[in-house]
Amino acid sequence: MNFTKLTESEYKSFIEDNFVHYTQSVEQYQYRHQKKNDVHLVGVKDNNKVLAACLLTEAKALKFFKYFYSHKGPVLDYSNSKLVDCFFKGLTKYLKQQNTLFVMVDPYILENKRTAEGEIIEAFDNQGLIKQLHNLGYQHQGYPIGYSDKSQIRWMSVLDLQEQTAEQLLKSMDYQTRRNIKKTFEMGVEVRTLDYSETDTFYELFKMAEEKHGFTFKQDPNTYFRDMQNMYPQSAMLKTAYIDLEKYLQKLTDKDVSLSNQVTELENKLAESPNSKKNKSKLTQLNQQKDSNLKKLTETQALIDSEGKMLNLAAALYICTKDEVYYLSSGSNPKYNQFMGAYRLQWEMIEYAKKHNIPRYNFYGITGDFSDNAEDYGVQQFKKGFNAHVEEFIGDFVKPVRPFFYKIYQLLNK
Repeated sequence: MNFTKLTESEYKSFIEDNFVHYTQSVEQYQYRHQKKNDVHLVGVKDNNKVLAACLLTEAKALKFFKYFYSHKGPVLDYSNSKLVDCFFKGLTKYLKQQNTLFVMVDPYILENKRTAEGEIIEAFDNQGLIKQLHNLGYQHQGYPIGYSDKSQIRWMSVLDLQEQTAEQLLKSMDYQTRRNIKKTFEMGVEVRTLDYSETDTFYELFKMAEEKHGFTFKQDPNTYFRDMQNMYPQSAMLKTAYIDLEKYLQKLTDKDVSLSNQVTELENKLAESPNSKKNKSKLTQLNQQKDSNLKKLTETQALIDSEGKMLNLAAALYICTKDEVYYLSSGSNPKYNQFMGAYRLQWEMIEYAKKHNIPRYNFYGITGDFSDNAEDYGVQQFKKGFNAHVEEFIGDFVKPVRPFFYKIYQLLNK
């Protein structure tokens, strides 16, 4: 068993047979290798068979050194202590040759599976692994709650798609979520894939989310979203939910005709039997429906006059792999909330995952704060409505390769 650099084909073959996070994909390696040359493929082999693999990226630290990071890696059997030892000892030796200041890894290892309210469904005992890594110099950074600029998301909201049909998944959702999804179909909300040249369309909706929720992206968002599409050309998708208001207006007009006919029919029946309580009640309901529909007709015509016939309602960036569909970034126009574009988007991509036999739909990051005062309370409630559970991961490990200079780095970055 020996630690070694891996070829692209060796790495690709290994991760194709293992469950991996999208950031450990060959697509990221190819992009970074060609554009930045700041990526490394390393692992462990035994008799020429790959047993562990890891995509490492590098960045400058303290001008003279490098900082290495493996996002949701390395990929290996962590229950095999000899393999863990071999990989991390080998990694340390490798990094010393790379003028490394420190390395951080955050393995894709579950700590707890929880309900949407935060109750533990299943706990995983990782203390042995944490102790082993500590003995190898990899310091566990604890179990933080909330968002951080210094580390990746430790909490995710996930919908398991296995052993359920699309119909069963829909039925298991919260009543309001299910109703909202069905209403989007009734209104004629549709979804399409945005071309790379239409990234600005996505960005406009994303900016609205920034303004609404009061957050600021860590880097130039427009550049980031273009980079993501370039980095993951086979996996990344920008999707938008939209509505053709002229088609919707026609639906409302047809409904008005139908309701008017039903009202006329009931009025004729009541003329013959004026004391029928059943028909009186039904007529009241029909008139209410007719008034409501007429109101929508008027509002829709006004929208067409002021906004045009096509409305972009919501958009999202997705990455789709063999293991998961990831819902990463999104935005919507709050003026058009009545069309519930975000619900239509989610259902579209859940169906996409089912059709492509992808076992998990990952709504991605939440804070892990389950109180009513959580900064992402509304986001959590939205994801909860789809019957998603919460996955809490083990967190970050940091190995100072040059401890003295790493202390200086920490002081400068407090």
